[in-house]
Amino acid sequence: MKDFEKLGLFYLGREVDPKARRDTPLLYDSSDLVTHAVIAGMTGSGKTGLGIDVIEEAAIDGIPVIAIDPKGDLGNLLLTFPRLAPGDFAPWVDADEARRAGQTPEAFAAAEAAKWSKGLAEWGQDGARIERLRAAAEFALYTPGSSAGRPLSIVKSFAAPDPEIMNDVDLLQDRVTTAATSVLALAGVDAEPMRSREHTLIATLFGDSWRAGRDLDLPALITQIQTPPITKIGIVDLESFFPSKDRFALAMQLNQLLAAPGFGAWLEGEPLDVDRLLYAENGRPRVSVISIAHLDDQERMFFVSLLLNEIVGWMRSQRGTSSLRALIYFDEIFGFLPPVANPPSKKPLLTILKQARAFGLGLVVATQNPVDLDYKALANAGTWMLGRLQTDRDKQRVLDGLEGAASSTGSSLDRAAIDRQLSALGKRQFLLHNVHEDQPTLFETRWALSYLRGPLGRDEIKRLAVPTVPGVPKVPKVSTSGTSTLGTSGTLGTIGTLGASGGAPVLDPAIQQLFVPGASAYVPMLLGVAKIAYSDAKLGLDESKTVAVVTPITDGAVAVDWDRAELADFTVEYLLKAAPVGATFADVPAAAAKPKNYATWEKDFSQWLGQSQSIELFKSSRAKVLSNSDESERDFRIRLQGEAREARDTALAKVREKYATKMTNLQDRIRRAEQAVQVQSDQATGAKMGAAVSIGATIFGALLGRKAVSASTLGRATTAARGMGRISKEAQDVARATENVSALTTQLSELETGMQNDLQAVSSDWDLSNEPFDRVLVKPKRGGVSVQLVSLVWVPA
Repeated sequence: MKDFEKLGLFYLGREVDPKARRDTPLLYDSSDLVTHAVIAGMTGSGKTGLGIDVIEEAAIDGIPVIAIDPKGDLGNLLLTFPRLAPGDFAPWVDADEARRAGQTPEAFAAAEAAKWSKGLAEWGQDGARIERLRAAAEFALYTPGSSAGRPLSIVKSFAAPDPEIMNDVDLLQDRVTTAATSVLALAGVDAEPMRSREHTLIATLFGDSWRAGRDLDLPALITQIQTPPITKIGIVDLESFFPSKDRFALAMQLNQLLAAPGFGAWLEGEPLDVDRLLYAENGRPRVSVISIAHLDDQERMFFVSLLLNEIVGWMRSQRGTSSLRALIYFDEIFGFLPPVANPPSKKPLLTILKQARAFGLGLVVATQNPVDLDYKALANAGTWMLGRLQTDRDKQRVLDGLEGAASSTGSSLDRAAIDRQLSALGKRQFLLHNVHEDQPTLFETRWALSYLRGPLGRDEIKRLAVPTVPGVPKVPKVSTSGTSTLGTSGTLGTIGTLGASGGAPVLDPAIQQLFVPGASAYVPMLLGVAKIAYSDAKLGLDESKTVAVVTPITDGAVAVDWDRAELADFTVEYLLKAAPVGATFADVPAAAAKPKNYATWEKDFSQWLGQSQSIELFKSSRAKVLSNSDESERDFRIRLQGEAREARDTALAKVREKYATKMTNLQDRIRRAEQAVQVQSDQATGAKMGAAVSIGATIFGALLGRKAVSASTLGRATTAARGMGRISKEAQDVARATENVSALTTQLSELETGMQNDLQAVSSDWDLSNEPFDRVLVKPKRGGVSVQLVSLVWVPA
C-alpha cells in the first residue's frame, strides 16, 4: 500500500525540505477541514490545481462535494482517463494550444497523455488511482440558468422551508431576508435589506406565505405585490407605506425579469436540493460542480445566495459529528465575502463559517484577490494554504488573516518568518498553516488525477452533461414525518362542477369542513389522519408515525375507496376552518353530505391502514444497524456511511496514537545514532590527520637529520604507531554506529508497515459503501392504529 493511501488522510503533495534524506508525502487529516480552509495564490501559482487535488482526495475518501465554479476550471474534474490513452485525451485537448505547439491535435493529445503518465508516476500515482477516483463518487456538471450542462431549477428555493427551518426563528428570518434580497438583486433593484420598502414588502409576503405552509413562486409573488393579502406593514397602513402605483412599478420590474427570453432556464431541470447534489439516488457520494462562469454578476449573486441558504438549511437538519461529512468548495470567493459591504451571499457564508463545524460540514474558499476578503470572518478558518502572491499588499492582508486565525485559537504566529517563506515560494509551492499542527509546512502540490486542460466551452460542457428531462416535477410536501406505502391510484382529477362564489356549501353542522389556504377554486375530498405504531422486540423496534392522506369522494356504489388514497400535499396544521372569501366550490357528492357515513369511512380507514401500512426496514448485517421507519434505502445508506466514517476516524486515531509514541522514540534514537555516526566520523578523520602528520614529521626529520635514528625521531615513530591503532579503533566505532542507524531504521520501517496494515484493516472494516442490506417487513402492531381525523377537506381544483 502506498504511504498516502490511508483513508482519512488527503495526499496533497510532498514536503519541501532540502535537508530531508527522503521524500515525505504531505498527508492532511481530512477532519481538520471541519474548521474550514483558505487557499490563496496569484494566477499561475497552482491554486486551482491544489483545489482540484483537495476535491479528488475528498471523493476518494467517500466525502461528497459541492464545488462552486465562477471561472469554469473545475469542470476538469470530469476529465479522468484511467487508461491514459491518447485517444481519451484527444477530444479534450485545446486545438489552439496544439497549433501554438506546432502539432496536430492527435500528436498533441499523444504528448499530453505521455506528460500525464509521466507526471503521475513521478508522484507515485497511476491509472489505477484514477479508476479508484471514478469508482468512489459520481461526478456531475451543473449550469444554472443554462441548458449547456445539467440545469438546476430554483423553484424549490421559493417553496416553504422544511420544519427544521420553520421552527428556528433566526434561521427562518435569514431565509426570508435572503430570498427577498436575491429576487430584488436579480431584477436590478437596489434595495437595502430590511430598510427599504421594497425589501420589507417582499420579505413580509414570503414570511406570511411560508408560515401558512404555502409556497411562493415568482408569478405568485408578482400577483401579491400588486394585490397583497395584507392590509398593514407592521402598524402602518399598506397604502401609506407603499402606494399601489409604486407597487405596480415594482411588479412590472419583476415581470420583465420573468418575461425575459432566458429566464425559463432557471425554472427547468433538477430541483436545487442540497441532499441530491451531495448524494446520488443509490446513496453514492457525488461531486457536483456548479459552473456559474456563464452568468453575469447579478445572476451569480442571486444563485449563489440561494444555494448557500439551501446549504445552511440542509446543514441544520443534520446530526452533529466530529468527522468531515461533506465539503463545500468555492473556487473564487472574490465579491461574495467582502470586508465592508453586505451582499446577500455574506450572511449564509458567515453562518457556515461559524456553525458548520458542529455538523461536519467543511468550507474551502480560494482566491487570487486576498485584499477583498473579510478576514475577521475567515478567522474561523483553521487551515491556510498560501502560494505565490501578486503584491506585497496581498501578502500583508494574508498575514493579517493568519494572525486572526492564530489568535482565535490562542496560538502564536511568527509573522516575519512566514513573510520570508511566502516571498521565496516557487510555482506549485504552498505554505500550509494548520492550527491543528505545531508549525507551518512548506510543500509542493502533487500531480492532479484529472486532466487540467483549462476552462471548458459551452459545447464541451454539453458533451460532459448527462441528458436530463426539463421540468422535473416538484416533490409534494408531506405534512407528516415518515413515508407510507399507499395503494395504487390514478390522477385525483376534478370532481363535480365549480359553482358560484359566495362560500362553501352549507352542510350538516356535524360534518367538519377544512380548507387548504391560497386557492380560488376548490373541490371536495376526504382527509384521513392517523398515528400508526410499530413494535418488534427482536429488532429492537418501537416507533410510530403519522400519516395524512386524501382520497376522492364519488357518487358511485363505493363512494370512498381508500386504495385510491394519496399522501396529502399540504400541511394539515395550516388548514383553515372557514371558507376563503370569494372562492368557488364544486358540488358536494351526496354521500359526503350524510354525517353517518363519516363514522363508516373512519372504520374503513383504520382497517385499510392496518392492512396496507406495513413498513419495509433495511438492516446492515456488518454494522448490526436497522433503518428507521421513515428512512429510504438511499437515506439509510447515507446515514450508515456517515456513522461508519465517524467510527472509522475514531478507530484510525487510536491506531495512530498507539504507534505515535513508539515511532517518536525510534525517530529520536535514529537522530541520536546519526549524530553519533557524525561524531565518530569526525573523530576518525581527526585521528587519521594526526597520524599522518606524525608519520610525515618522522620521515622528514630522519631524512634531514645528521643521524639516521635519534631519540626524538624514535619518539615520533612510536607516536605514529599509536595513532594508527586509534584509526583502527575509530573506524570500528563508525562501523558500529552506522550499523546501529541501519538497525533502527529497519525497526522504524517495520513499525510503519505495521501501522499501515492496521490502518488499512480499520478502513476495510468500516467500508460499508457497497454492502447489500437485508430487508425486513414489519406490520402495524395489533391495536396500533389510532385514527385522529376523518374530515371533508376542500383542496385546490
